[in-house]
Amino acid sequence: MASKKPRAQANTTPAVPLTTSKTSLRRYFGEKPEPESKSKMAAVEKSPAYSAPSSPAPSESSLEGNDLKTLLSQLPSKLDLELMFSKMERSFGDKLQSLHEEVSQIGHRVQTLEEEGEASALHLTNIQSLQQTHNEAILFLQRKIEDLDNRGKRNNLRIRGFPETQQGETEDIILLLTGLFNKILGRPLDTVIKFDRAHRALRPRALPQDKPRDIICKIHHFPLKEAILQKAKHLREIKHDDHKVLIFQDLAQSTLIARRALRPITTALSDMNIRYRWAYPFALVVTQQGTTYSISTPAEVQAFQQALKLPKAAVEDWTGLTLGQTSHASQKNKWQRTPKKRRRRIPSGNEQTTSPRGTTSRPT
Repeated sequence: MASKKPRAQANTTPAVPLTTSKTSLRRYFGEKPEPESKSKMAAVEKSPAYSAPSSPAPSESSLEGNDLKTLLSQLPSKLDLELMFSKMERSFGDKLQSLHEEVSQIGHRVQTLEEEGEASALHLTNIQSLQQTHNEAILFLQRKIEDLDNRGKRNNLRIRGFPETQQGETEDIILLLTGLFNKILGRPLDTVIKFDRAHRALRPRALPQDKPRDIICKIHHFPLKEAILQKAKHLREIKHDDHKVLIFQDLAQSTLIARRALRPITTALSDMNIRYRWAYPFALVVTQQGTTYSISTPAEVQAFQQALKLPKAAVEDWTGLTLGQTSHASQKNKWQRTPKKRRRRIPSGNEQTTSPRGTTSRPT
């Protein structure tokens, strides 16, 4: 049996226990240490010299403990934090109180302005309502005066087209009108007609190249005046002494203005072959299929056009009064004061706090 050769034992370096270098906390709080530079020169033997025994160096663990205590002592305590938060709360509270007072003053001013605005709006509405009442009363009085004026002129006729005589010559208007009216009525020219008065329109004499002034006469008997007017309406043309003459009913100035304003309506009625007539007090009357439609005020124009299906036409307000209703919408959103919220009080060290779940806990 072969003998085993002894195995050569390998030269091994004895294991050196790994030592963990303890790093001091000083390196994180003190000055940064300078890096150690390793010299490349050969070591020189130093002669032994006498040195006094040195005091033992403090251990690293004791230095770390001192540094940590120093840092912890510099941190604010719970009391310091409570005092700081208390000061901040008082400061914020004072500022918020000042801001709250300013907002309250602004709110009071806004509320005062809103109340004054509502009062002014109500006063304005009352004034507008009163103005509406006054306008209606004025319109009623205007129509009354217009009716009285037209009643006073019911026997009057206005003749247009007769030239005026030269300056200084006497004009016999009674004789001129007697021959004209008798010719229209088909009677002898010398038939007597009783006139209460007859004269030219009361304005300055016209120049020869201008249109002559109208002749206004008042016939004593109303039936005779109506007969002359009706005959003149049916005649296509009236001529007297080689002059073309027009005969109209004498009317108040306000009635003429109203008729002129309603000219677009009368033109539309004529285009549609709808007969109309003028009534007293002032009114434009149309009777169609047994129904009577009329216009006496500007507010009735639109309904009149819609009822007769007339084209829309702009008609000016001949009364000069505004009869439209005005309304004021009251303010919906008024100033509302927001209730003051209760501030959360920071408890002191000896007080208990209540958690949201209802359990109590004492601060540590």
